[in-house]
Order: sequence, then structure tokens, then C-alpha cells
Amino acid sequence: MTVLWAKMLRSALIYALFLSQSSAVQHILAPSPAQELPPGLLNSMRLYSEYTAAATCPSNFNSPGYTKVVCEPGVCPMLEKTQATVFMGFTNWTPGNTTGYLAVDHTNHVLVLAFRGSRTKGNIQVDGQYEQVSIPWICQGCQVHYGFYSSWDAISQYLLSAVRRYYSVYHYPIVFTGHSLGGALAALGAVLEDWPTVVTLYTYGAPELGNYAFANFTTNAIGAQGTKGFEVRVTHTNDPVPKVLSRDEHISKYWQYSTTSPEFWITSKNHVPVSKDDIEVFYGIDNMNGNLGTKTSDPFAHNWYFGDMAGCTGD
Repeated sequence: MTVLWAKMLRSALIYALFLSQSSAVQHILAPSPAQELPPGLLNSMRLYSEYTAAATCPSNFNSPGYTKVVCEPGVCPMLEKTQATVFMGFTNWTPGNTTGYLAVDHTNHVLVLAFRGSRTKGNIQVDGQYEQVSIPWICQGCQVHYGFYSSWDAISQYLLSAVRRYYSVYHYPIVFTGHSLGGALAALGAVLEDWPTVVTLYTYGAPELGNYAFANFTTNAIGAQGTKGFEVRVTHTNDPVPKVLSRDEHISKYWQYSTTSPEFWITSKNHVPVSKDDIEVFYGIDNMNGNLGTKTSDPFAHNWYFGDMAGCTGD
């Protein structure tokens, strides 16, 4: 195993060590047939997975501004063809070493806020702060993961200000995206704040965010018929990360975690190109038809979403 793979799999392996075959998932839905992928969504899912992979690249998150969004050769073929420019990068924002970048894509006419997944000790510490905090000012009965919430809360005003400033110039739709921990931060940002326009959220292998009440609130805000935008929550086969918080018997003994709806479940194997026929769409909170219902876990599945989510070798 290369050093790169070892670094990218650290967080997923820690999650896998926690994973239990017993389940304390509540509000489980009965099996239901998968829905078809909406027309045109496949290319968008692939493009924003590349934006997410690019969040691992120092040239992007260390950018002083107005530099081209880049990846290592072969990692982001769609992104390389776009006119995408980093407005600003941010790195190691405490707590949690939150890292990513804000970009403008003049080819697709969007603003993109991308968050890096777990790579540093600070990232992994935040992942492990799975006790929940109540947020009644957001929604009654809602509780969220303490580590994710504290990380977003620390950077929220900085990013709100930046996004509003650039939106006032371009008036482009806003896309939030992230892989793993980055997906959790992107989701909280999309649902908790008041943005100047509706947002679209693309997450890849993101963990659960909070309890059933918060999953219900999130689904209503950015789910299939969301009032604030639309969420594309992508999972891959038996990736352990999207299900570990509700499946681990130690965590679920004290804290109840739920998944949001809808889920876009990739069924193809690792390192295999993803086609439309490889994606099944399921609706319903805590739906057991996709990733949540898998009985085994493969940490390597966490790092393959339309391509290699490693992105760049540097931290």
C-alpha cells in the first residue's frame, strides 16, 4: 500500500474498527424498488466528485486567489476542461483543520464551495467527537454530531461573507460538495445557513449528521422537494463511513443517528467506471435498501466515487 493510500484510508479504517454487525437504526423503511437516476444527473455527479477530489490539492486550498482549479494528471478529466478559477482557499481552520476552496466555474455557471475529507490528526479528532449537541433554534428536537457542528460553526461566517460577496457579482447558483468529513461540513453549511439563493449539495461517502429529527429537517430543507435546495447524497456499495454512526453498537447505545433522503447508491466495484445503470436511487430516511442495509464493510469502497477521491498526494 502506498503512503498516499495509507493517508487517505486512515479515517475510514478507524471507522471500520468501530463497525458492528448489530444495528440500533430506528425508523427503518420496508424494502422498496429503486428509482431511476434523473436524466442528466450522472455527468453532474461525476463533475462535482472531481471538484471534491480537487479539495485535497494544496494548489487549490492554499491558493491566494484567481488561480486555476487543478488536480494531479488523470484525476479530474471533466474539471480540467472547465473554466474554473479558485477565488480563495482555506486550510487548517480550527477546530478540526477544516480545509477547502471556493471557486467559480464559468463553463457551467456555478459557484462551488468544496471541502476536503479527513487527512490530518485534527480531522480525525473531529470525526471521533460523535456525541451530539442540541440545536433547538434550528429545529425542535434536533441533535447533531458535535465535531462536525463545531467545525462548521467556526468557519461559517467567514464563508458566508465570501459566498455572498461573489454571488453579488456573478449571480450563479451555489454548489456545495465534499467527500467523507468534507461532505458532512458541506451538508451542514447547506442546510444551517441562509444563502442568497437555493443551493445544490453533492456529498460522497459522507457520514450521518445527527438524529432522526435533524435528518428529517435536512431532508425537508434540501431533499427531493427541499425548500432551500437539493441534495445528492452519494454512497458506494458497502463503504463503512456513511453508516458507521448508526451501526456501531457503542455509539448507538447513547446517540441515535439517521441517514437523509434521497440516497444515490453506486453498486459497481472499486476502480470500475460508473454508468447510469450502476446507480440506484432510494427515498426515505434510514432506508435500508442501499448502503445502510449492507452487512459487510470495505474501507477501499470509501475512496472510489466515479474516480479516485485521493485527488492529490500533498496535504
